[in-house]
Amino acid sequence: MSEKRSLFHGWRARTHYLTRNRRFLLRTAASITATGMIIACVIVIGDVSQGEPKQSQADLSALSRLHEEFNRLRHETTPQPRQFALWLRMLLAQLPQIEEENDESVFPMFIQTGKLGGYDVAQLIQQHATTDAPAGLFQNFLAAALAGDPAAQQQLEQNARALPPEMLAAELLGSVQKRRNNIPAAMEAFYTEGLHFADATTSREEALHLAVTQHDIKFLRTLAAQPGWIEHCPPLLQHHAGSLLGDVWMQWHGLFRHRLDEIPYGMLGLAFFAAALWYFILVQHSDRERWRWARPIVALMAGVASVWPTLTILAYQEFHQGMTAAAPFPHDLIYYIAGVGLREEGCKLLLFALFLPWLMWRRTPGLALLTGAFVGLGFSLEENIGYYQNFGGSVAWTRFLSANFLHISLTGICAHSLYRMLLTRFARADEFITTFLLAVIAHGAYDYLSPGRLDDNGWLSVIVLILCAARFIDLLGEETRPVHLTIAPRAVFTFGSAVLIAISLILGAWSTHTMAGVAKAGQECLSMIPIALLYWRKFEHA
Repeated sequence: MSEKRSLFHGWRARTHYLTRNRRFLLRTAASITATGMIIACVIVIGDVSQGEPKQSQADLSALSRLHEEFNRLRHETTPQPRQFALWLRMLLAQLPQIEEENDESVFPMFIQTGKLGGYDVAQLIQQHATTDAPAGLFQNFLAAALAGDPAAQQQLEQNARALPPEMLAAELLGSVQKRRNNIPAAMEAFYTEGLHFADATTSREEALHLAVTQHDIKFLRTLAAQPGWIEHCPPLLQHHAGSLLGDVWMQWHGLFRHRLDEIPYGMLGLAFFAAALWYFILVQHSDRERWRWARPIVALMAGVASVWPTLTILAYQEFHQGMTAAAPFPHDLIYYIAGVGLREEGCKLLLFALFLPWLMWRRTPGLALLTGAFVGLGFSLEENIGYYQNFGGSVAWTRFLSANFLHISLTGICAHSLYRMLLTRFARADEFITTFLLAVIAHGAYDYLSPGRLDDNGWLSVIVLILCAARFIDLLGEETRPVHLTIAPRAVFTFGSAVLIAISLILGAWSTHTMAGVAKAGQECLSMIPIALLYWRKFEHA
């Protein structure tokens, strides 16, 4: 028994020593990063050796779907006019990438050969035309869309305005109007088709999509008045429609379903891994208590929940108050400070306030600071999922160091100041107000100075981040006493950063299949070296 204890003690002592050994940390981190770089190069070289097409993945996916649908329709034993109409509209959207000729020469070739983009469209028309959707309807659509034939368009309009309208006439007319950028007429046409035919799912989605992109509140209310119209559309469209209509339930429900349906599990795991690294480091600064590892989960979930009221305020500010980042100076700066900074910091602090009765009972300033930090971490966790969906996991390490810790720092600082104000019975109210306003300004300035706006390299935003992070870490050192566990926080930060850098390089190669994508991911990682060095030094003695 004593021998087992001796072995266990020896293992812990060895781990304690290695995770605080600078040389070991740097060599291991370098090995992990180098492994990621090698894997990224192998991915790119493998794609080059296989002669990977240079078309984007989106283009390849659309063309592949177009071909699959053609084969499916060609082998159908019964006419499928609505599915054929959808495929025909898909073909016209992809035609510029398939045909080198312009629209004026494409239609005469179709008249002569019956083919468009290499597909035998004339045969499909005869195969899928019915009494309700005759062959002439599809021919008029092609003449109006490709050749701009006024007689063909007039015939489509007559069929669409009939009572009841001819099947697919309004949908095809809407497609023609959309191609000509006559959006109001296109919306009306799609609405007519969706209103009269129960199986016109595509038309209902098109009508909703156009109404959302045009911010047409009146038309959206018309669609919402039709039972089940918006509810059966894709979740992301429901989210945007709810934002414009001010329907909070529709907005939140749509986004939640979109997250469940669309988020890749790999990206979800990456977001949790990045959050777990900061979670471990923050827990090590808490008191040695029985529930110190599980208790912060509640604050973390509160931070996740704070994203939802933030989105509601965002929709109100952008769609009803007209605040936008594209406005000229100084309105764009006002948007980032009074919009982004105020709503995000305000909502996080609002959810933190739920813990104030318990914190006032505990009377521990460091616990208030950490609770606020965990709320900020929860907000960044949910936000990361959206960023990974839109930009891929190659931004994992840059967000881990920048936006993630900015949320942790600002929410922790504001929470600590709010706690001190209440503890002193508002004697420090001026200090809290100043702290909160500075946090809002810092948050807005960070986003305003982000790369691509005023500073291509993002150094100005990095300076803002360093100031906020340094203040939080200093406050953490003043108000908490880190628990000296076997694994040092510096080791968690170092190894976790190396893994995230390796993942960024690999995903940069996987998403672009070029060394340029790997170089871009590497450049983004290099730009974060100053803030990484700050964390490295601050966690040295923890």
